Amino acid sequence: MRFRRLLLTASVAALATPVFAQEALPLEQAVAEAVARNSGLEAARSGAREASARVDEARSRFFPRVSVSESWQRGNAPVFVFSSLLSARRFAAGNFAIDALNRPDPVGFFHGAIAVEQVLFDGGRTGAGLSAAKGMEAIATAGADEQALALAAQVAAAYGRVLTADAARSAAEAAAKAAAEDVARAERRRDAGTVTNADVLSLQVHLAAMQQQAIEAGGHAAVARAELNRLRGAAVDAAFTVQEPALAAPVTRDWSALAAEAIANRPELKRGEGGVALAESGRRQAKSAWWPQVAAQAAYQYDGLSFSDRASSWVVGGEARWSFSTGMGERAAMRAAAAAEERARASRDEARAAVQVEVLSAVRQLESAEARERVARATVAQAMESQRIIRDRYEAGMAGVQDVLSASAAVLSAETSRTAAVVDRIVAQAALDRALGRRP
Repeated sequence: MRFRRLLLTASVAALATPVFAQEALPLEQAVAEAVARNSGLEAARSGAREASARVDEARSRFFPRVSVSESWQRGNAPVFVFSSLLSARRFAAGNFAIDALNRPDPVGFFHGAIAVEQVLFDGGRTGAGLSAAKGMEAIATAGADEQALALAAQVAAAYGRVLTADAARSAAEAAAKAAAEDVARAERRRDAGTVTNADVLSLQVHLAAMQQQAIEAGGHAAVARAELNRLRGAAVDAAFTVQEPALAAPVTRDWSALAAEAIANRPELKRGEGGVALAESGRRQAKSAWWPQVAAQAAYQYDGLSFSDRASSWVVGGEARWSFSTGMGERAAMRAAAAAEERARASRDEARAAVQVEVLSAVRQLESAEARERVARATVAQAMESQRIIRDRYEAGMAGVQDVLSASAAVLSAETSRTAAVVDRIVAQAALDRALGRRP
């Protein structure tokens, strides 16, 4: 009998997973690491930086455009030789000879030029292009922020799964330890002749079930840890311990203030505003097609038959360009742009209403989870006290083995419910933060 008791004690001790100076990972730290190192979020941020650079590119079109060129050619084509000599200020009276005009000697020609062009008026095309680029920047930035909020919610859910698996393993290990004590107690009573061997067998079966449950929970915990490590950009097999966030005192949340906060901060609404700005710029671009484009130009060139000996010249001027479709394509484009703007505004308004519903739902779910957690904590304490009383009664021969098993199951069920309520609170808080647009 002593050997069997030692075996039971050793099997229960083997269930515990050793922890050698593992890093404590609070939920806030896990979220911060994910936001800082997640590769998917970094890709979204790169898209936002690209859109910001496109704004600078669109703004540059308000400034003059300068082009510099340098070229060299050699040939004996009559027109080429004639124009080269004339541009280099090397045309002489002998070049008017018929033979020299028809069969000139080949010449090499160096041509350099600096040209400047400034658009003076384009009907608003450049301004509309800049507005469109800003709209795209707002959409890309909001998309990155939205992905950050979604990532924080994913981390909270993964953290909750680790917490659930660890709690299930701890509860099963505690239940196995208690079952081993119950087996020893039943063996003593059997040896004393007050109970039969059926009690011992029933408790041994219960102990084996708790051992199996602890092993299964340990596997779930390993998978949940790997997923959380992936989200936070750490090694998949990195070891850490999780902590239950403290339950704050009950608070009354002002739904109106929270709805106003969400409307001001939600990335989806900012993306909707960017879509409206983009549609407005599209309408302005369509309207600008009715107007001509006017530009001023200036050029300075230096030409010669050798690289070091050249003659300079300059030219200034202006240009007006006006093109439109005879099939009234511009009018159709304006109608399409107006419809697109109406669609963007309607989508923005619908998103605002959906955000308000989401905030209300998140507040109610969080309040429910907090209340359930408080009840679950009290239930665990009551179940543990009930188990203590029943085990004492069993020792005194006033309770049966089924009472002991029922008390053990009640403790395990109460602890499972408490952990589920804690995880629900974590997930509900993350959902509320996401609904409010609170950036992690």
